[in-house]
Amino acid sequence: MIENGSKCILIGEGGVGKSSLLRLLQGKEIQIQRIPTIGVDVEKIDFVDSGNPLSVMIWDFGGQIRFQFLWDEWIKGSGLTVIVTDSSEQNVNATKHMLEKYGAKLGSDIIAIANKQDLVGSLTPEEVSRRLGVKTYGMVAIKRSNMEAMRDIILHQTKKEISFADSAIMTTE
Repeated sequence: MIENGSKCILIGEGGVGKSSLLRLLQGKEIQIQRIPTIGVDVEKIDFVDSGNPLSVMIWDFGGQIRFQFLWDEWIKGSGLTVIVTDSSEQNVNATKHMLEKYGAKLGSDIIAIANKQDLVGSLTPEEVSRRLGVKTYGMVAIKRSNMEAMRDIILHQTKKEISFADSAIMTTE
């Protein structure tokens, strides 16, 4: 059963905006200068839904190739996987290969964030969704005005997982 404190992982290549998304979820200042995540960064994000508190542990995985061998262990037990792409043609193709490599191991609900929608030449969220085969949301993580939208995405997807887990338990008891 996925409970309060469920695990959400952010995966994607280096430089696609995973850490910016995490900072956006936290309501922290977004750093324009890129600072790569070394290994993994884990933060608790608190939500309130209809007066009920919900905490989600967000795991922001370093996307550099030198850390990807660790993903096999880190992805275990995730209730929600957020695949992050920078919406460029090249990165979406690389993200598709990553999804093919790790998809069977994820065992959780998978969505994509088509980040950097403000850049010229970015693929639309609809095109990214078509190529990756997963529900995709467009985003510009460096815009603080997108904080509520991003929090709503995570809350909605996490609640969906909790509802599914609750109904699965009810039918097996």
